[in-house]
Order: sequence, then C-alpha cells, then structure tokens
Amino acid sequence: MASKRNYGIDLLRLVLMYMVCMLHTLGRGGILDAYEKGSKGFAVFWVIELFSLCAVDGFALISGYMASDRPRKNEKIVEMWFQVFFYSFGVTMIMMVAGLIPTMKKIEILQCAMPVTYGKFWYFTAFFVLFLVTPLLNKWLFSIDERTARRAFVFFVILFCCFGFIKDTFKLNNGYSTFWLIILYCIGAMAKRGNVFQKKKTITLVAMLVLCIAAAWVLYVIVGYTKIKSYLPLPILGSGLLLVILFSRINIKGAIVSKLSPFAFGIYLFQLNQGIWGKLNEAFTFVTEHRLIVAIGYAFALAGLIFISGLLVEFVRSLFAKLFRIPWLSKKIANAAEWAIDKSTALLN
Repeated sequence: MASKRNYGIDLLRLVLMYMVCMLHTLGRGGILDAYEKGSKGFAVFWVIELFSLCAVDGFALISGYMASDRPRKNEKIVEMWFQVFFYSFGVTMIMMVAGLIPTMKKIEILQCAMPVTYGKFWYFTAFFVLFLVTPLLNKWLFSIDERTARRAFVFFVILFCCFGFIKDTFKLNNGYSTFWLIILYCIGAMAKRGNVFQKKKTITLVAMLVLCIAAAWVLYVIVGYTKIKSYLPLPILGSGLLLVILFSRINIKGAIVSKLSPFAFGIYLFQLNQGIWGKLNEAFTFVTEHRLIVAIGYAFALAGLIFISGLLVEFVRSLFAKLFRIPWLSKKIANAAEWAIDKSTALLN
C-alpha cells in the first residue's frame, strides 16, 4: 500500500525556499553588510539570517526523513538535469540576447551548457552524486532497528556537527559539499527510523527551535563566533531538523500545496542563475535607509518578490517541458543509461 502523502512536508518545502530567498535578499542583496555591527538593524536582521540559514540543511534532511525503500525512478534525475540546463543555459541566453547581461565568451557559454561538470549550481551537483549513492545508503539505513538508528544519529551529529563547529576536520566546506548532503540524508533517515523527538510535545519542539536560533544569534552577534555562519553547526542543523519534524505533524488539505511544492527547486535555480545573481548584487541596500520596522517589511516583501518571480518562471518552464515531452525523453534516456550500465557490468563477469 502506498504511503499517505505528507502535505505538511510539501508546505515546508515552500517555506524553506522562501527562507532561501530571504538569505539571498539579506546576503547577496547587501542588507546585512550595510548595517554597522552593534546597531539594532544588525541585531534584528541577523536573527532572520541565522534562522533562515537552516533552510538548505532542511531540504537535504527532508530527502532522508521522507525516504522509502521502494525502487526509485531514475528518470527523475535526468528530468532535473533538463530543468537545471534550462536555468543555466536557456535563461542565460535569453538574458544575453535581450541585452540584460554582457555578451559571453564561448567558453562561458559552454560552461552554462554543462551545469554539472562546471558546478553552476552547487546544490544540484552535490545532489546528483547523492542520488547515485542513495540505493547503497538505503541498504544500510533500512536494515537497522530503532535503537541502532538512534545511536547512529547521535554519532553522526557529534562527529560531523560538534567537531565541525570547532574546525572543518572532514573538509565539508561549511556545508557546500556532496559529503555534507550525504550526511544530512543519513541524519534525516536515522531521525525517522529512530523516532527522534517523536514523543516530545509540539510546544517543546517549538521551544527547542527558539533555543537553537537564540544560541546561534548569541554566538555570532554577542560572542562574535563567525563559524556559526555555515550549514554545519548544531544550532543550524537542529533548527532544520526541528522544522522537518514540526511540519510533518501538520495535518492540512494539500490540493494547492502539493501542486506548488514541486516548483520549489525551480525557484532556487532561478535566483542562482548567473544573470539573476549578478542583478541581485547589493541591489537592496536602499532598505537600510528606512526605519527598522519598514526595512524589515521591505526585506520580507523583496524575498517574496524573488519567490513569486521564480515560481512564475518555473511554472512557464514546466509547461514547455510538457510541450516538448521532457518527462518522456527523460525516461528514454534513463532506460538507455541503465541498459548501457548493465552491458558494461556484464563485461566484469
């Protein structure tokens, strides 16, 4: 029997993507750097920034938390590649022809046409590898009992988050790495398999979430510990995991949410397109010229504008994908790749 869809997690994907938009509004948009350290604006906007920072961890944790041992559809990763190609090559060429960005060199155009090889979107490059190794990870993750899962969960958190909080011993590059996504996938799966925090009341989990954010804020704003600004520290990972558990408990009707949730990845790709990314550079520093309450409103509105813009572009792209039968083509390519791999492995006999 197919498992019931968790619409709370669908909603969380959209919330997390809005948080990613907020990260780019505050960071790339120049708002954080425009405030002097010690000012009220600096203190307030860093609360928003540090809370939003858990969004990237949240997506990878969801992948593990909602994982199943059912056979996967390999055409999914091929279809995602076409999606990435559209934003890396298609959108960039459209902007260049429209005169919105300078004319690019041939090597730059080639790099846009090969987004995984040249790492145009770090998250997809890392996820591409995660997708390939998921069957091997699942062999172990779905073979362990609850006690083993809980012990492994604690071990992973201590080894990679607590040690990483002091020094990046395992070269995780502050979370911008394939290895970190694999670790998050395992942590999410082990949290679900081990029923981590499942017996705690919702109000307790909310209090823990507030404590994580407060700890991160104190460490950065008061103590001045800059290493908290990464995806590795325990307060950031903890915030992401707590959001996953909290939203998994939300019981809502998902007609609209389930239709919008698949667009989340496209919203990420839209804002990370090199042309759009360039336009965002210090584009929002004007926000700091207003009173703090107005500036906060501007920041949330601008993040919403990025979110809606990406959503609309992704909606149009999805229509063209159906028109050009990209799902069908992806399945054919995946089947051909599987056939080629099977023939290649036969040579090893």
